[in-house]
Amino acid sequence: MKNYYAFLPLLCLPLLSGCPMGDRVDQRYKPAETAAVMVKNAQVCFTIKDAEAYQPAFISIAPRTTPYKERWYQQAPRLAVKEGEMCIPPSLYKFPDSGQFIATFVLSSKAKAQTTAFNTRRFNVAFAIDAGHAKPIAVNDSEF
Repeated sequence: MKNYYAFLPLLCLPLLSGCPMGDRVDQRYKPAETAAVMVKNAQVCFTIKDAEAYQPAFISIAPRTTPYKERWYQQAPRLAVKEGEMCIPPSLYKFPDSGQFIATFVLSSKAKAQTTAFNTRRFNVAFAIDAGHAKPIAVNDSEF
């Protein structure tokens, strides 16, 4: 019986050390990123840090108060990240001259998909447009 008590701490060690898949879960469910936003040549542009080979896979844009299910979205939009920027032309989404907006987009990398299952990045950006300029705004987590 004494031998069992000697090994009890070793048997409890896995319970105290956490999930062995913890690192993988953290990579798979990364929190959403944010991006700087600006108006350039009548287009709204987002600056993507470490853009590498990431390209848009999904985009959703709407005025700030629009319910989630009523937001405009497009899967596989005909957009591209070039030189660290993704610009939305007026032909894809026409922004009014002023207002507050929420944009959510997902970028994926075909190159990273060949080496890892974690090949997407999600962005949530809240911004206001006024007099041809864009600036970030603070929002609640429930707005995304």
